[in-house]
Amino acid sequence: GPPGTGKTLLAKAVAGETNSHFTAISGPEIMGKHYGESEERLREIFKQAETNTPSIIFIDEIDSIAPKRDEVTGEVEKRIVSQLLTLMDGMKSRGKVIVIAATNRPDSIDPALRRPGRFDRQISVPLPSLKGREEIFKVHTRKNPLSENVDLNILARNTPGFSGAEIENVVN
Repeated sequence: GPPGTGKTLLAKAVAGETNSHFTAISGPEIMGKHYGESEERLREIFKQAETNTPSIIFIDEIDSIAPKRDEVTGEVEKRIVSQLLTLMDGMKSRGKVIVIAATNRPDSIDPALRRPGRFDRQISVPLPSLKGREEIFKVHTRKNPLSENVDLNILARNTPGFSGAEIENVVN
């Protein structure tokens, strides 16, 4: 889904509801400047998740670390995709570790990651509807004193195309 639609918040909610250890990583922060550093970071994250089961590993901006291998020229990206595939394939024997990833560019992810047993389910998180925007306004104004003439429906109608993060910013 687009930026600000709550993909990370959704992953955190799943972890909270399942009483799972939650590790969130941003794709770009995995990248290291030394040979093998990025792959080692991934291995360490998976090892830590395995130690703290049940666990959810959330990879934000996965398209930045797992692009289609046939479309990239850099060896680093190809090695990271291969390492991620290896780690995910080895998870079947590791117990209760779930990997969730988010992107706003699903077509740019290496197709091998979308095979069964890896990222085999896709959930679209679109921008909120009018009713959704009104609910988001209610959540973010819950603790704020509002004048009686503030109409959250009017605010929602005047913010088409706004994400949850943008609505939060309007309230703040």
